[in-house]
Amino acid sequence: MPHCVIECPADLARIVNFDVLVEAVHDAADASGLFSAGDVKARLVLANHYRVGGKRAPYVHTEVQILSGRSELQKKALANDIARAVCELLPRVEMISVEVRDIAVQAYANRASLNTLSEAV
Repeated sequence: MPHCVIECPADLARIVNFDVLVEAVHDAADASGLFSAGDVKARLVLANHYRVGGKRAPYVHTEVQILSGRSELQKKALANDIARAVCELLPRVEMISVEVRDIAVQAYANRASLNTLSEAV
């Protein structure tokens, strides 16, 4: 945790290396100090069909899904840190946004939690 899902137009590849974009988001989340080492996951989803303000304009939107329990201040700082990293990488892209969403701990499972569950039985 967290899962950082970056969405942007496929044609943004003309102005940014997508590996560099994913790394920038990953590193900003990792540097926040809110997560254990090695827990940050970042991935890119490309859009081929989109409109921004009625036209095909570049954008980057990052949704950061985290387990609940962080304060509103921590979530806002995380959103700002990631937005800042993307803005620095893409100074000419006007539409850059970040949304931090809580995942209820009770509604989340992963391999580690399944292993813990089977060991407890």
